[in-house]
Amino acid sequence: MSYDVQVNGSQGPYDKKTMDPSVKYGRNVVENHLSYMEAPLANDVPNPAPILKYSTNPQEVDENIENLEEFIDENDKYLKSLPPLQYEYRYLPNFVNGQIDKKALLGAAYEEMGGVKELPVEEFENRYMIDDTMTAKPLDINKDGKIDISEYGANMIATDVLSKGTTDVTKADGVINQKGMNAIIEYTKKSNAQAAANLYAKIYDTYGLNGSINGFNL
Repeated sequence: MSYDVQVNGSQGPYDKKTMDPSVKYGRNVVENHLSYMEAPLANDVPNPAPILKYSTNPQEVDENIENLEEFIDENDKYLKSLPPLQYEYRYLPNFVNGQIDKKALLGAAYEEMGGVKELPVEEFENRYMIDDTMTAKPLDINKDGKIDISEYGANMIATDVLSKGTTDVTKADGVINQKGMNAIIEYTKKSNAQAAANLYAKIYDTYGLNGSINGFNL
């Protein structure tokens, strides 16, 4: 399936900041993605439905019809102005022969985690889990009680893989779509914790993410 819109990090709010280009891409792409998703809310202008006059007077009936038609036209324009729901999120700039840009991945993970390199599992859950049917424990891949950006990076790659309709970790290509975003939510559920842990661990090993945080600098 092809998409008309692709959100990437080639440009963004960190362009003028001095940092590694790959890290800059990763941080830019997350901010661009958030801006894209929030645009309908940020630009929303209330258009309340008209108050109709309950009358049999021909003139007032005509006014009701005109007000309704104007309301429908304005709503049509609003709906057409919204960004497409189906789009691609290129969280990695390059993905050649299965080799990922780890700096870009960690930069994106850092930004998605709110500008920190690690969080205790409980705090991560308090911040990001919607309700108590969900858990972040599978992301604590090295079982140290914390989730760091390399472990969260495994989550991003998992979303990429699930975007392709598979759990084959070699199918990642640096692009996430709505299919993957929906699917990863299922992996946050406690009922799917073991499957999630297995997937994250395999990604973590396959792409050599263990220890990658040690070389990460802003």
